[in-house]
Amino acid sequence: MKTYCILLLCFLSVGLLSANPTIVPNDNLDNKLYNTIRNDWQSPTMDNIMKATEHGSGLGGLALGNLAVFYFGGEKERQTAKLATTSWAGTATTTLLLKAIINRERPENHNHSRWNSSFPSGHTANWFALATVYSAKYPNLTIPLYGSGILVGISRIYLGEHYPSDVLAGAVLGVGVGYLTLKLEKQLKKIPFF
Repeated sequence: MKTYCILLLCFLSVGLLSANPTIVPNDNLDNKLYNTIRNDWQSPTMDNIMKATEHGSGLGGLALGNLAVFYFGGEKERQTAKLATTSWAGTATTTLLLKAIINRERPENHNHSRWNSSFPSGHTANWFALATVYSAKYPNLTIPLYGSGILVGISRIYLGEHYPSDVLAGAVLGVGVGYLTLKLEKQLKKIPFF
């Protein structure tokens, strides 16, 4: 229970400190990092890499990858894919709730709505949730999985969709929900469809 309380406190703290404009002024480190990544890193090569990363990390890319592991893998892979899906569902739900509550405007105001607001980054959160589960079951994949997650997070900033604090919060959220899912693995396996 202590672990869950610490995770919840981390999520709330990051959300309040980084997404509340009265707490964090406009000329803060968040905006400076955003402007560096968004403006100073621009190049045709980076454009191609970041756009590819964005598409591969979205709902379709992650779902297809996880589904392939489930259908083409053995028993361990199927169980891992189920855990990853559970982690992903928890992350997506929490992300949507935080977006609705905090309602931070996106840096470039891309189709802003309460349910599609900037904080936290859903792409990053989802990737880190899956990375946490898969790296726990397949430790040799830890560096590629988290490295890809970092690239996904950077792409969200580079493409003008999120501030760095949105990405950081998404990563923390994804790791937290992934870790929680792993801690609850025995209880989850008692559920009939699991």
